[in-house]
Amino acid sequence: MQAKRVRNEWPYYGRRVVQYLSFSTFIYLLLFLDPLTEKDLSANIFLQMSPLSAIGAMMATKSFIFKYWPAIVMLLLTLPFGRFFCAWICPLGTTIDITDRLFTGVRKKSQGNIYDGRRFKYYLLAFLLLSLLFTRQCVGWFDPISIATNVYAITVHPYLVQIINGLFGYFNTLPLIGGIFVFIHKGVQSIFFAYHAPFFRGHGILLFAGVFIIAFGVVYRRYWCRNICPMGAMFALFSDWSFFKRKVSSSCTSCGICVERCGMGAISSDGHGTTEGECILCMTCQKVCPENSITFGMRQPVEQMHAVDLSKRAFLVSGIMSAVMAPLLRLNYVRSMNKGKASVIRPPGAVDEDEFLARCIRCGECMKVCKTNGLHPVLLEAGVEGVWTPKLIPRLGYCDYGCVLCTRVCPSGALRRMELDEKREIALGKARIDHNRCIPWVGYARLPELEKRWQDFNCGVCEEVCPVPTKAIHFNTYVDAQQREIRRPFVREDVCIGCGFCEKVCPVLGTAAIVVEGIQPQKKIRSLKEFSNKYNDVLSETIGEWRRVLGPHAYEGKQKLYEYVNGGAEPYLSYSFVRVVGAEYQKDTDKKILVDMWEFGSSEDAFGVFTKDRAGTDINLGNAGARFHNCLYLWNGTYFVKIEPREGDVLPEEVTAVGKAIIDTMPYKKVSLPAVMDYLPEQYLIQGSQKFFHQKIILDNIYISDNFIEENVFHLNEKTDAVVAEYRTQSNAEPLKFMLIRYPGNTIARSAFDDVVTLWRAWSEKEFREGDIITFQDKTIHYTSCLVLENILCVTFLALQKDDGAMLLNFVREKYRNGF
Repeated sequence: MQAKRVRNEWPYYGRRVVQYLSFSTFIYLLLFLDPLTEKDLSANIFLQMSPLSAIGAMMATKSFIFKYWPAIVMLLLTLPFGRFFCAWICPLGTTIDITDRLFTGVRKKSQGNIYDGRRFKYYLLAFLLLSLLFTRQCVGWFDPISIATNVYAITVHPYLVQIINGLFGYFNTLPLIGGIFVFIHKGVQSIFFAYHAPFFRGHGILLFAGVFIIAFGVVYRRYWCRNICPMGAMFALFSDWSFFKRKVSSSCTSCGICVERCGMGAISSDGHGTTEGECILCMTCQKVCPENSITFGMRQPVEQMHAVDLSKRAFLVSGIMSAVMAPLLRLNYVRSMNKGKASVIRPPGAVDEDEFLARCIRCGECMKVCKTNGLHPVLLEAGVEGVWTPKLIPRLGYCDYGCVLCTRVCPSGALRRMELDEKREIALGKARIDHNRCIPWVGYARLPELEKRWQDFNCGVCEEVCPVPTKAIHFNTYVDAQQREIRRPFVREDVCIGCGFCEKVCPVLGTAAIVVEGIQPQKKIRSLKEFSNKYNDVLSETIGEWRRVLGPHAYEGKQKLYEYVNGGAEPYLSYSFVRVVGAEYQKDTDKKILVDMWEFGSSEDAFGVFTKDRAGTDINLGNAGARFHNCLYLWNGTYFVKIEPREGDVLPEEVTAVGKAIIDTMPYKKVSLPAVMDYLPEQYLIQGSQKFFHQKIILDNIYISDNFIEENVFHLNEKTDAVVAEYRTQSNAEPLKFMLIRYPGNTIARSAFDDVVTLWRAWSEKEFREGDIITFQDKTIHYTSCLVLENILCVTFLALQKDDGAMLLNFVREKYRNGF
């Protein structure tokens, strides 16, 4: 009796283990692309393995792209081992293998009467490669790894997240057991990284394409791999030199089991022959062979080699079609309307548009990793050649000011890798305001009507969310005779980065009133270094006998100011802070001074910081100056300059000389004091005691009461103008404090007056009323008096005599009536 042959199955199962480990790794890297990229780990290794995309990007750009070294390795491994990639690693091939099993019953009943000639993929490869000679990048549309990445990232994963959140959204609300489902939901979210469900434009098109590829499994297994995949054709060509090929021994009985089980249909009907380039080394034939007749080795008998019959005429047609299609792909009506410039907003780091289209492999990784779901595929707005390249749609999601993930995941260099500081200086586009839709501008157009019946048309949302430290959106404010304002926004194009945050949050329904238009090439806005260079003329290398030894260093925006002024930034941020530039100077060997130049959005705010910090006696430098021992404080236009000693015995005359030299190099501009200060009475005023500010944080550092004022009873905010000054009504007596606040409207002024009266009434021993002036006496026999004049609140504090405060308030009333 003949012994039963033991089948050689371990290569097959080894291949299956590698295949599913590879597929699991692909899915894991795709699901957790965001956190992995944040850690700067290479999560796009599968895309870098594609020789089709690698050769396509390199040929189109006529340059070597080092990121594609894994693709070169895969191609070189094909020489000895054949077309192994398709069955062992390719995620699309694994997906097709899985879905093909679902169609087993249907496939046996099908007639199989569609094309299965294996030649088309070679002609398609020729077409794609010849198109690259005209720098037309089309390979991304047919690259199997790009297709798999798109299908799973833009269709499958979002759909899965929607299903998970929808189901658990229902079960989480069930009584008694809802808490258990909440716990399970969190676990499922962490497993599938399903914390939010992104939405992608054109996902239905991609779903259809994926289903179309899979649906061929109803007729033939791995139909895509057999007949369409151009990367498979490329591997097939290289595998001709492989020494690891299928061989059939004489023990073969031509039972036909291997023919039936071959997913590629690469085996001839007698079971002996193998179509060249079609075997993907899945090892299935070796596993199922009952006679163990099939092995893989170096020498394949010539009679077992069956070549694919390729037509020279078909290759010629492919070349002609490439030549014809190349100019058609460049037809772009929108770009022609924009005089050759693309109107789409590309992701940050995008190279010039023509090179971008040549490099981009349409993989969708940048869209998947976008935190705000703002990147979406282009349809036809960039022409046929731009289909499925990424674009930013601000109305759906803006470009996060603190994110560079998309620049890290791009495998082809279409998006240049950028660090965060560099990315913040790149303008993707420029914002434009439509005056016919913008709420404040529409209100301003109706000004004659508003003067009869006032309505508040102020908005300002775009300015509030602008992430640029200096704000790319500012206001042109119209103030009527009754001090009512319309704040009309305008864009500072020199600092606008085109992130689209303003367009995203615009409250106007439909098309936003502020729209970002893309620019190519992306331009660099002025950087902090350039701002520092701007100050080189003022903070020059030498000032008299002083030599600059450090700086100038610029600190722009809130975060940078926190780095520079540890623990003391908030008071400066309550004004319209733009930046501070610091430099250190040395004289001889033992004297050092620090010069800080603070820039603000208005001369009034620069004056406010000057009044907050100044000390000592006034000196005549710039618009205003003061010196306290060897510390100098200067106000000049929108700048506040502070000079302080760092080392050594620096003389007052020395810091004054440095201050004068700096002021002399700055352009002089005559400015006026804040309008609210015009209401201050001149009588009994202590010169130099005025402090101008907007917000409560400044008032908290001014002594006006023995009780701490915790609540913002004065209703101070960035729109209020306030001034506190000291008055001495009697010689040698303690001065009283006088505060005057101008509000945007009468209603808020009256509300603040009522809140102040309520608070002081709770603290005081006695209350007096003289007309519309209310005076309170506290336990220490100090008096506080209050008066409101339309949108102006006047309060005196710490008066020693009951009538002193009322006297100053009456002075203000007289000024107000007389219009100063």
